[in-house]
Amino acid sequence: MLTVTLIRHGESTHNVLALWSGCTECPLTERGTQQARAVGAYFADTQFTKIYASPLPRARDTAQAVLDAQPTPKPPHDFTITDIREQSFGAAEGHQTCVREPDKTLEAHFAEGKYPILYESEKHVAFPGGESVEDLTRRGEKAVRDVVLPHVVDVARSGGDEHIALVSHGLCIAQLVGAIVRLGGGTWKRKGPMVNTGWVRVEVRIQGEVPLQVADDEVPAIEVTVTDEGRTDHLEGLLDGSSLHGMKAIMGGGMVGAKI
Repeated sequence: MLTVTLIRHGESTHNVLALWSGCTECPLTERGTQQARAVGAYFADTQFTKIYASPLPRARDTAQAVLDAQPTPKPPHDFTITDIREQSFGAAEGHQTCVREPDKTLEAHFAEGKYPILYESEKHVAFPGGESVEDLTRRGEKAVRDVVLPHVVDVARSGGDEHIALVSHGLCIAQLVGAIVRLGGGTWKRKGPMVNTGWVRVEVRIQGEVPLQVADDEVPAIEVTVTDEGRTDHLEGLLDGSSLHGMKAIMGGGMVGAKI
């Protein structure tokens, strides 16, 4: 069986200010560093086969904390996986979010330097120079093919077990989980946004007798199950206490489903 644990990065400076972060290199706050150490300690007894991370500092530093807490010998790691970066928000990055003004087009908002939260129905829409949700979905599919599928193939060939960690971002994790589930022919929708260093776990079980002979790019018959979602066991005393709404919900992977 392949187990995939996906961890959101710790609190960043942009999270605190409710700014569009995207691919901007904003660091962890002090609380974010504490959260990263806490999630690392939580997984200290979980022996990962390999740890992957987005190269953005908030994810990379969170992944380093997870790696530092792993027993010796440390697992291999790759913190340069650009396809698991957060959705790019282009011109909106570094700007405050806002609510869309009635009877004003998105283009009119953009012309005024305003970047309102998009609706769930606008998955095809991107801020100038940025990615749409549809773009992010395609990138998530590629990441799963390039990063996760090789481990599925290894497990199918060996009949053994592997456990990998992916340290990424709220919106991207939603797409990654969905793409993994689709490998097995299923569908998935997140129940709600993730807090910083919240985590999701997916199990991929090979169907039939193993070991199997499969090609490097072949998806064997698998059953995919999301076993854990939005877990925060490690965060006692390390949350800011406010509810996940507005920008916090969006960056945690939530969506605005209706006009507000």
